[in-house]
Amino acid sequence: MLRSTFQLASQPRLGPARERNLWQAGIVDWSDLERAPERLLPGRLRAPLLTAAAAAERALAAGALELLAGALPTREHWRLFSAFEDRAIYLDIEADFHEGITAIGLLDRDGPRILLPWRGLADFPALVPPDCLLVTFNGAAFDLPVLRRFFPGWRTPAAHLDLRPLLVRLGERGGLKAIETRLGLGRPDHLRGLSGREAAVLVRWGGRGDQHALRLFAEYNLYDTINLRTLAALAYNRTVEGLALPAPRVSVSWRGDVLYDVSKALLAL
Repeated sequence: MLRSTFQLASQPRLGPARERNLWQAGIVDWSDLERAPERLLPGRLRAPLLTAAAAAERALAAGALELLAGALPTREHWRLFSAFEDRAIYLDIEADFHEGITAIGLLDRDGPRILLPWRGLADFPALVPPDCLLVTFNGAAFDLPVLRRFFPGWRTPAAHLDLRPLLVRLGERGGLKAIETRLGLGRPDHLRGLSGREAAVLVRWGGRGDQHALRLFAEYNLYDTINLRTLAALAYNRTVEGLALPAPRVSVSWRGDVLYDVSKALLAL
């Protein structure tokens, strides 16, 4: 999908309608641009786009995710997912108006982990480097502003896939848990119905030494990050299908694939 992206940083930037017209004419890869007809790619657009595509080709070969993210409109960062899935970090924070960040849940290629105020929270900037692909749900409006305030020296990753607006474009509205339920992800029975307000109470009890409350809270938070991985793959595949491009789909991980990972993360508490 990334190599079929023509909405690259150039002046003037190619728009989505002209991009679709190129696809429909069989121009579906950066290497095809040289043969694009003049009526679809006039001279004022051709030279800047060829330059931008050549730069994107070099960046992709070098694994320069930050450069590629900067070349794409923010709403199109989902196109980075298949090429850089191995560098994805799925993030969800829990925050309290009075206490600030109460937990940060992360899922990367090493598995899930939870950072708590009394264990690991200060390590966050090192665990989420600027050259990762950050995946959130509503992160642009909530998670990232909170994290910037709490970690003023942290450099936000240039590549950020916020699933909420992408899912809205696919007709999926509502909160994370409502969308999970509609798409068949679900959660273990003992976590169903647990609200963010109840989770805030659990973490307070956990901070006072209640291990059962702490583990339940941690599991609640970790499933947010784990389900983000599944949602990202589903959203990517559905978006590619909607564009009617011959791009390969990505594999989808369902809940049963990661139960052991959750168990390991909980044992560390």
